[in-house]
Amino acid sequence: MDKVSRAGSYLYDYDYDSNGILIRKSEGSADSGAVLRSSNYEVDLNSGLPLAYTLTEQGKLVQRQEWSYNARGQTLTSAQIDPTSGAARITTHRYCEDADVAAGACPSAGLLLSSIGPRKDIADSTTYSYYISDDPGCELVPAVCSYRKGDLWKITDSLGRGTEYLAYDGAGHALSTKDANGVITDYTYNPRGWLSAIKMRGTDASSEADDRITLIDYWPTGLAKQVTQPDGRFTSFTYDAAHRLTDITDSAGNTVHYTLDNVGKRIKEDTKDASGALKRTLSRIYNELGQLKTQATAAGDPTDLGYDASGNANAVIDALGVATQNNFDPLNRLSRTLQDIAGIKAETKFEHDALDNLTKVTDPKGLDTKYEYNGFGDLVKLTSPDTGVTAYTYDSAGNRATQTDARGNTSAYSYDALNRITKISYPTSSLNVTYTYDAIQPVCASGETFGIGRLSKMQDGGAITQYCYNRFGDLVRKVQTSNGKALVLRYDYTIGGQLRRMTYPDATVVDYVRNAQGLTIELGVTPLGGSRQVLLSNASYYPFGPAANWTYGNGRVLERRYDLDYRPQAIQDTRPGGLEVGFGFDPAGNLTVLTPAGNATPEIGLGYDALGRLTALKDGGTGTLIDGYTYDATGNRLTAKVGTATQVYIYPATSHRLSAVAGVTRTYDAAGNATAIGGTARQYTYDTTGRMTQARRAGAVTMNYRYNGRGEQVRRFLGATNTYTLYDESGHWLGDYDTNGIARQQAIWLDDLPVGLLTDATKLHYIEPDHLGSPRVVIDPVRDVAVWNWSLKGEAFGNTAPDQDPDGDGAAFVFDMRFPGQRYDAASGLNQNYFRDYDAATGRYAQSDPIGLAGGMNSYAYVGSSPIQMTDPSGQIAVPMPIPLPGLPPPHPLVWAALGGAAIGAGFNAGYEYLSGGSSPGTDLYDLTHPQASVANDSASGVSDKAAQATERKEYSRVCKSPIPPSGDKCLDAKANLARLRQCLQLREAYSKKWFGDQDPGHMIEISNTRKAILNQEMDVRIYCKDEC
Repeated sequence: MDKVSRAGSYLYDYDYDSNGILIRKSEGSADSGAVLRSSNYEVDLNSGLPLAYTLTEQGKLVQRQEWSYNARGQTLTSAQIDPTSGAARITTHRYCEDADVAAGACPSAGLLLSSIGPRKDIADSTTYSYYISDDPGCELVPAVCSYRKGDLWKITDSLGRGTEYLAYDGAGHALSTKDANGVITDYTYNPRGWLSAIKMRGTDASSEADDRITLIDYWPTGLAKQVTQPDGRFTSFTYDAAHRLTDITDSAGNTVHYTLDNVGKRIKEDTKDASGALKRTLSRIYNELGQLKTQATAAGDPTDLGYDASGNANAVIDALGVATQNNFDPLNRLSRTLQDIAGIKAETKFEHDALDNLTKVTDPKGLDTKYEYNGFGDLVKLTSPDTGVTAYTYDSAGNRATQTDARGNTSAYSYDALNRITKISYPTSSLNVTYTYDAIQPVCASGETFGIGRLSKMQDGGAITQYCYNRFGDLVRKVQTSNGKALVLRYDYTIGGQLRRMTYPDATVVDYVRNAQGLTIELGVTPLGGSRQVLLSNASYYPFGPAANWTYGNGRVLERRYDLDYRPQAIQDTRPGGLEVGFGFDPAGNLTVLTPAGNATPEIGLGYDALGRLTALKDGGTGTLIDGYTYDATGNRLTAKVGTATQVYIYPATSHRLSAVAGVTRTYDAAGNATAIGGTARQYTYDTTGRMTQARRAGAVTMNYRYNGRGEQVRRFLGATNTYTLYDESGHWLGDYDTNGIARQQAIWLDDLPVGLLTDATKLHYIEPDHLGSPRVVIDPVRDVAVWNWSLKGEAFGNTAPDQDPDGDGAAFVFDMRFPGQRYDAASGLNQNYFRDYDAATGRYAQSDPIGLAGGMNSYAYVGSSPIQMTDPSGQIAVPMPIPLPGLPPPHPLVWAALGGAAIGAGFNAGYEYLSGGSSPGTDLYDLTHPQASVANDSASGVSDKAAQATERKEYSRVCKSPIPPSGDKCLDAKANLARLRQCLQLREAYSKKWFGDQDPGHMIEISNTRKAILNQEMDVRIYCKDEC
């Protein structure tokens, strides 16, 4: 049999055997009829289970997978094979057999006993144990029977750590589990079997006061009605008669309302405060095919989209009429973008292989970045015009084994049995990074010893860092020891898991007072031996949005006004020396004017090219150009007019490395790191990890640098003089400490905004941040005067030095914070920006982006040359001006696992829809709300790890949540869905083991439920295929 379908220029050709089983799917061009790739299926005719899958590209085999089964149809082995090398990654499963039952090893045949992963260097296995018999109390009181024969009892990972299932209800729902740390979590269900409460037990068994209890209420339809956090915060959800989400309400009465069209598309979103006042709005128009046609701002400024016959968005036109054209290849993959088709014509081309891996990017300058992969889809070679050739190898489980940069430096990676990175070895062994898990550190006090499954120690070239956790998995103590000096940072949390108190290394305590929504409304500071000082109070917030204002401890009020798109309108402190600025935007959302707060008269005008790159900073009254910039199509700055001088920027034809500015030359190493500016005037040395370790001027060393395994610069030293630096777990700079470990300056944060500064150990100052979170004013609260000012109206890329003596008292106040994530370093002349170093004079980084083109088409340019609208706190990727998501604080992750992400997922996906132009990316709610590993738990390759984790998560979600469309034949449908569920189980188990070490109860419950679904599906097969059984 043969079926052919077309979607625009895309052709699908399906071939079936005489039994109606799909054996081949060919994909190609409907225009030429050429077959570009074919998926071939080998299926067992008796069971309908897949035996082999191959993918060919124009006749060449590029991928192969194989499966084997036992007589019950359960998967025994699954293998992924590299057709080129012949290497195979095989996962093997063992099940309970009749002989095992007879021996008392397991209760019934068919239960999974173990899964053995592909690694050969270690025992790569997970074992499953079951209750051999019913709970003895079942016969006496069946209604409270804790478990039955065959219920899952324990899952034990490769390191021998287990998660234990203590009790079940009569429907087979887990009622109580105990993790490897000994923490017990209880689950309650309503009469319909829906999860209604999750209780993580505290230390007091006689009371629930120290338990973390999350409650879930439902509408009669089964949709979530309200989720209540352990601290009483709640979020409620309302639906229309068609069971579509229409309203989200928080515990303060703030709302997000969705207006839906007849097919359920959100054509309007309104965010209101508790009084019903509109605070944010947007609208959308969809075409007759349900595709987003127009999205408009509160003022009605539109962004229009067009589509090709295959449904790809091939045209985007912004509110200024700037058009972007997208082209797609015959397999519907993006092949070309042309930005500003009537002007700049910035053309970028993309090529892919048969596995849809990106193989080449040609940037607007015509330079190619190439990617090569093995048969497993692992990147093995990257060739970049900026960083040269980087090569990668992998172990048998797909973990990166080595990485060799263009300088010839090879980094080797080691992993434990759970595939957690344990060591990164560099050619310079003193820079090696080791990661220790599960081991309780001697610095951890009683109640801080719940470290199993978590990073407990990190030792590297910069420091030894030890971590301690409470029973709920919160990090409560971090001890960073560098060069023998220990800095201790302590965290304390509310019953809802929110930060309540931080204790800095000098014993200063910063406390957070929160309202019923969990938002910080007051910050207090208590120095060691001193009295509590109010840093700020009376903080208020826009609904589901940013802070609206707060009052500093001396009565200064900082007001932050936003428009109906949640773009900043003004930031105003009316007292002398305070930050006072207004903002204006063009229809496309570019920030075009800076004004006095509350006054539309422009003081500074900002100009942009069609690609949103800053081209001019002008006097608002006269229009006189103050600073001006030009760029090539890729975003390289070509000229800069600063004051009366125009500087010319020179680049080689073969890269984007800046070779000279106004005749001052720059040199680079093979990996694209800047090594010199102006010959010996400024020189930089890099270690074998690729980080800057020394700065020199005129040949003399001005500073040495060391970094930890998180990429943080934790030590600067020259001779015997040291500065030690500490960051929090979000990467915020917390403080600098001198050679003796005594605090020099310490920052205090309100979420991502710096609001306070401690100097000389106990002297408190106020920081007034701008719309991006950059500090602009520092206030001495006692004298109530500004002692530091970094004008927002200065050079836009940060090249204007701050005024360190605005009060004119002759005492310079030195404060090095700049753009978010940056701190000025006088020794190097650069701003240290976490993973990189930023040169404000050129608006570029001194190093190419460590995440490559994932951070932007120009790997050196700062935030796409839009520094007034975007930030880059990590030095890796530009982040747009903070646009609050119309979502809510995440509840316990198991809520989403239990609800399946369906009931509330639409509400949170609305946030993505808002940001992405109306098309939800298919991410389920779990992906949005499940707590991500903190930076402290990330390896140096955390970015690639997170990307891999997200990819694997989406893959198993795709399989597990995509039922096979009915064919009309119940037997075939039952078999197909059984195969899907088995594949789902394999992917879930692999994901849980790799990323959570089988220690996350949410995944364990999902796995258990999938097994039960398989048993039910096997019953369907017996019913509908009885003639074949």
